[in-house]
Amino acid sequence: MRTKERILAQARELFNAGGIQGTTLRQIASALGMSQGNLNYHFRTKEDIVNALYFSLVEEINTGMEAMTQNFSILSSLYLTAEKTMRVFYAYRFILRDLYFIFREHAQIREHYLGLQAVRKQQFEHLFRTMVEKGIIRPEEFDGEYKRLYERMAILGDNWINSAELFRADDGNAVKYYQDLSFEMIYPYLTQAGKEQYAAVRSLMQR
Repeated sequence: MRTKERILAQARELFNAGGIQGTTLRQIASALGMSQGNLNYHFRTKEDIVNALYFSLVEEINTGMEAMTQNFSILSSLYLTAEKTMRVFYAYRFILRDLYFIFREHAQIREHYLGLQAVRKQQFEHLFRTMVEKGIIRPEEFDGEYKRLYERMAILGDNWINSAELFRADDGNAVKYYQDLSFEMIYPYLTQAGKEQYAAVRSLMQR
């Protein structure tokens, strides 16, 4: 493993344990058995490390999502995307835990995240239209109904780590629990055919 990768891996571990504000460059260097000067050669500031870890997270999520949407049915992709996204976020859980602090302190991350959310919103709106056309979910009963569904999914996606650490700290299946919560949001909108597909996906994924 290259020095930069070692620094990022150690920083992620310390950020996950103590948060960004509770972790110093000196602590990261000490945990690696290197001088802070050596660490600063690769990353001048803690902000540089946070930026690098954030974009590493984004890359991992995008890679996993592209593979799944190409190889699975719509409902299977929805379920597996929630699983992949939440497992990656759990590995970088300091980002969601400190999300609003990061937005205040890291303009580049804030702007990228807002742009990414806009893209995700468009992707989900297209997904919901496709699901209506295929008879998986019913048509909207009021204008913007599925936009609001996406917003609820996004709110859960941004905040589940804090909920998990408060209410399910000793639960080794917290990721699975919140993955199921996310997937279950679609259920009230399913047609009968959609419910049959949903049951098949749940049965398959529980094996």
